[in-house]
Amino acid sequence: MILGLWRYRWFILKNALSELRYRYAGSALGVLWNVVNPLAQIVVYTLVFSNIMAPRLGAGSTPVGFTLYLCSGIFPWVAFSECVARGANAFVENASYLKKLPIPEQVFVAQNAVSATLGLAISMSLLFVLTVGAAGGLSVTWIGVPAALLLFQAFGFGIGLLLSTLNAFLRDVGQTVGVGLHLWMWATPIVYVEDILPAKLQVLLQYNPAYPFIEALHRMIVSREWPLAGTWVLMLAWASAAPLVGYLVLRAGRVEIRDVI
Repeated sequence: MILGLWRYRWFILKNALSELRYRYAGSALGVLWNVVNPLAQIVVYTLVFSNIMAPRLGAGSTPVGFTLYLCSGIFPWVAFSECVARGANAFVENASYLKKLPIPEQVFVAQNAVSATLGLAISMSLLFVLTVGAAGGLSVTWIGVPAALLLFQAFGFGIGLLLSTLNAFLRDVGQTVGVGLHLWMWATPIVYVEDILPAKLQVLLQYNPAYPFIEALHRMIVSREWPLAGTWVLMLAWASAAPLVGYLVLRAGRVEIRDVI
């Protein structure tokens, strides 16, 4: 799988950039919407949600503090969801290419993942500026943020690869992904602080595969602390296992995929 992705790396990057560039084709602002949208979200979160949830962050919390908490979780989640949702439909949407060209199937899932990651880079850059300008300076823990984000996206790529194969044979998979992601988001402390959950539900968070990634980002960006070693191990494990399982399932169904899509 890795060799196939590396061989087509420029194809993947070119198409990912094109997707980012033409996502808002025809609009007056064009590519600038990739900046305006996350910037508008930051403003809305600051004005609306912060006054409601800021006290939950503890003494000394500020409206900007909750904005950091919310954005440090929701921006990565949106990119992760895009990896999974668009990845699940990658084979079906690119059926014409797969039937005519000898391109490895995983390339199209990777293309969507890279496009989502580029959009995430823009969003997190704006959050970085907010941190520097309005949150009392920058913490050295930001050094670890890109690593956590890339691991989260690798996890999303793996799930997307798995679902794309299943969706080729059972189209209901693609239709249910959105519902599953919506439920998964609310099962993860992204738009709320985990302390508001009952103790029994907080224990269940340990079994949520997305939790280590979100918890690590909250620690590094909001609390300015390094994630525990066990958190890094879990992130590495999920980011490695998901693509491996996805590829194994793809390899098992590869003979028939191009005939059924």
